[in-house]
Amino acid sequence: MNRDTAHQRLQYLRQELRRHNRLYYIDAAPEISDRDYDRLYAEVLDLERDFPDLVTADSPTRRVGGEPIEGFVTRRHSIPMMSLENSYNPDDLRRFHEYVRRGLGSDSVTYVIEPKVDGVSISVRYEDGLLTQALTRGNGTEGDDVTANIRTIPSLPLRLDAAAPPAVVEARGEVYMSRAGFAELNQRREAAGETPFANPRNATAGTLKQLDPRLVAERPLDCVFYAFGEVRGLAVHSQIELLETLRRFGLRTQGAPAVAHDLDGLWHEIQALGQRRHEFPYDIDGAVIKVNDIAQREVLGATAKAPSWARAFKYEAEQRQTTLRAITIQVGRTGVLTPVAELEPVALAGSTVSRATLHNEDDIRRRDVRVGDTVVVEKAGDVIPAVVGVVLERRPPDAVPFDFAAHLQGRCPSCGEPVRRDPLFVAWRCENLQCPAQSVRRLEHFATRNALDLEALGGIVAEKLVERGLVREPLDLFALDLERLAALNIGTDTEPRVFGASHAARLIEALRRAREMPLERWLNALGIPDVGSRTASHIARFHDDLAAVAHSDILRDLAALFDDQEALRKTTSEADRAERLEAARRRGDALERLGLVKPGATRRGGLTTYVTTCIGPKTAQSVLAFFATPAGKAILERLEALGIRPRGQAATAATAAAGDGAPLAGQTFVLTGTLTSMSRDEAQRRIRALGGNATDSVSRHTTALVAGANTGARKTEKAAQLGVSVLDETAFLDLIAHAEAAAKAGSALPPSTPAPPRQPDLGL
Repeated sequence: MNRDTAHQRLQYLRQELRRHNRLYYIDAAPEISDRDYDRLYAEVLDLERDFPDLVTADSPTRRVGGEPIEGFVTRRHSIPMMSLENSYNPDDLRRFHEYVRRGLGSDSVTYVIEPKVDGVSISVRYEDGLLTQALTRGNGTEGDDVTANIRTIPSLPLRLDAAAPPAVVEARGEVYMSRAGFAELNQRREAAGETPFANPRNATAGTLKQLDPRLVAERPLDCVFYAFGEVRGLAVHSQIELLETLRRFGLRTQGAPAVAHDLDGLWHEIQALGQRRHEFPYDIDGAVIKVNDIAQREVLGATAKAPSWARAFKYEAEQRQTTLRAITIQVGRTGVLTPVAELEPVALAGSTVSRATLHNEDDIRRRDVRVGDTVVVEKAGDVIPAVVGVVLERRPPDAVPFDFAAHLQGRCPSCGEPVRRDPLFVAWRCENLQCPAQSVRRLEHFATRNALDLEALGGIVAEKLVERGLVREPLDLFALDLERLAALNIGTDTEPRVFGASHAARLIEALRRAREMPLERWLNALGIPDVGSRTASHIARFHDDLAAVAHSDILRDLAALFDDQEALRKTTSEADRAERLEAARRRGDALERLGLVKPGATRRGGLTTYVTTCIGPKTAQSVLAFFATPAGKAILERLEALGIRPRGQAATAATAAAGDGAPLAGQTFVLTGTLTSMSRDEAQRRIRALGGNATDSVSRHTTALVAGANTGARKTEKAAQLGVSVLDETAFLDLIAHAEAAAKAGSALPPSTPAPPRQPDLGL
């Protein structure tokens, strides 16, 4: 066979294989046997072996990748992947329905109700019909590029089934593992002496993070799609049309969704789906409710995190009964001692549960939980197992109340040091900062994805680093070298197993990257009480570095403002009242300019009370207290000695006022909706780099509201009431371009002028 004939034959075979894949996976109407399909596939392999220059990216033989990849690259989503707000009961649904009716100014609305797959979110990009990229959700703004692994899923087309495909289509959905596939995978793992996965979702997430696509191809992954991200050259007008379009392209969906036109119909369909949830071949943990009409969605808009036109209704957690074998005590990273129920293993919500939280001493006493009891276990949010009740009629006669203090005998179960009952919380606490269990938990937290994302540093490695005396505090990691890490025994003394050079190299590289991580990641990594990833991000917006956070006037004013407000409610002294009133007004006005507070009610005497928008007064106090402790001061000194200086995005009132000639000095912007040219974080970063301020709430201090696609009515209405300029995306980009040009010239830019918003781009 010559090359031209081979080329023609390959085109025909590939087209046939794609057609049969669609018939098998999408239409469930196969025309040929598996053996006949294999014969066609084998012929393609033979021809590509003889004519390697004819191999194409969309060939069915390219599903199973080649050699393992070096590591995952993080890429930005063209349009952010939002999450959904949750509803749990009819009242939540009623509030959502009323919000939709008010937002639309009409009772005419159609909802679609789809099963909520308990999988891993994915965004798959096709350019001119060809699969080019697949990203995980990640943090919503950027995700891991798992294209090589996604290509191994048999039901996913490598080329869209369309004669004239759109220029760009991003299909968004879930990667999952069926219950049958999960069971078979665990059987294989157990037969090979490997640890079984806990549940299908964990197995799916772990599989997508494999660096060897050949291993991924051996795992039973599948996917379904239900939304679009970026789209060019395609228009759809409803969710039903969107699902039909996905299916027409050869992408698997969950079939025709249920439809409702009012609250009663919506509740009926959700209940009906809940009764059928175990009939699906994969796990579902709820129902997704969406406004069907795309134009109506654009009216309803979105918040920073979630669309306002959709909700996830979460079904009540499954419950099972089992025997409580023992109660053990776990030490957390802050020294809190948490009781853990050791259970007779029981199947629950897709996994086998053998341990569950008992929360605290008072919870054990209130429920009267005793060793030997038959207990009721459920997964809180379908994730964390918890004991929620006792079956008293099945209590053994010799079961005795659990005495938390007597069980501890006054000592920490990890380090043996004294423990005390915390007077402010329902908790016992180990105050030994060098407690091994605390060190392990701090190390685990330090390495998490939302902290410093230290690849290869899992729970066992953290435990062994502490146990072998290599690490006591997280910053000790930066003193480790490749040789010592590679030789780390992560097994036992009788059955040693070394960490290995490749894993050690990955961790050393991750530590190198961590040195350059921004301030928000370090604030989260340090484990400051009351500071999570989102709060850390807000704090970093207003500070240059850790030293600025440790001595922050902003945080001090935030805490003092609410102290003043509390004192003003109680004081009877006019002199004291006048002084505090002036201090509250001064602090409140400055913090409102930064977007950290917004006005609440006006009380007697002209006092305007303020409410926080992102950082609470307790958190502010907690951060300042942390860095005032010897341990907090030692962290700052050690980071300086290590040459690690995490940078934030300072946007204080003083910076904005002085401006240093910054073009947007003194101007405050609020962003709403979705920008197509950049993420919201990127837009805020560019505003702050030009001396401006970016906040979340429209107020009298706002210079302009930037309205992208899917803009809701609340902020635009507030802007209209206050006379605030509204900029569409084009006007905003022009403003930024002029400001950046002015920055190079060293001149300031006058406040922006309003521009009529454009029609929002298609947002689904």
